[in-house]
Amino acid sequence: MFSTKEFIEASREFVCVRLETFENKEHEALVRKLLNGRFANTAFSVLAPDGETQLTRASRGPQNILGTKGRGPSAEEGSTEDVIQAMKEIADEYASKGDPGKLVLQDFHSFRQALNVASGDQRLLLFVAASPGDLEKSKETLQPVFAREDIIGRFHLDFGSAATDASWADTVSDTWAKSGYFIIQSDQFGLNGKAISQLPLSADKAAIADALLAANELFAASEERKDYSSHVSDGRREDIFFENEIPYGEDRDGDGEIDGKGGGKGKGKGKGKG
Repeated sequence: MFSTKEFIEASREFVCVRLETFENKEHEALVRKLLNGRFANTAFSVLAPDGETQLTRASRGPQNILGTKGRGPSAEEGSTEDVIQAMKEIADEYASKGDPGKLVLQDFHSFRQALNVASGDQRLLLFVAASPGDLEKSKETLQPVFAREDIIGRFHLDFGSAATDASWADTVSDTWAKSGYFIIQSDQFGLNGKAISQLPLSADKAAIADALLAANELFAASEERKDYSSHVSDGRREDIFFENEIPYGEDRDGDGEIDGKGGGKGKGKGKGKG
């Protein structure tokens, strides 16, 4: 559903926030708030512009809460058409304000997370490495670039942090500078990457956009779509494990601890490979 043209167009009327639930305690707390103290790796909800008022209940995905017939766990899931119609009805109640060219830009908690998510989503990552002052200038440059119809939603974006990203270049090949705009392709498991294009911080909006589109054309022609089950099997075979700040797993009973392997109470770490 998320990848359909109709859903993407309808989502443009919303501020879409993707929580990185296993990397950040604040995000974990927000998920628990949405789920009345429980914790799951997926929780979808629609909030009012104040960022607090829930306009829908929280559930696994939009089809569970938008366009459904009835309420509760036994409610019939909405079709894509039902969901899109419900989204339009909500959007009509809240007129958009502000300059669309001044959108809030994406930024991950760390470069290693950005590289890993870019691999999972099979998108190129634009990483900006610069001093704090130059980072702010780069955001002004990138806002209209990432608002373009041919670019919005097609790339991941991350801004370097001295606190968490000091060694980012150690996992990226083919870099020739310590600062600038780096268009990076993640490896199969998102643990390493290679810079397929680089621009100085002085690059203008047109040059950055041209580089992104050219890189994406090459990427689309060479990247094969991942098969989930095969990908997981390959990761287990190669003993791949991505360590997060928060133990993997879910807290279905809301006792504040990740459930054991059986799904009930327990102190199992919930970690897995792949």
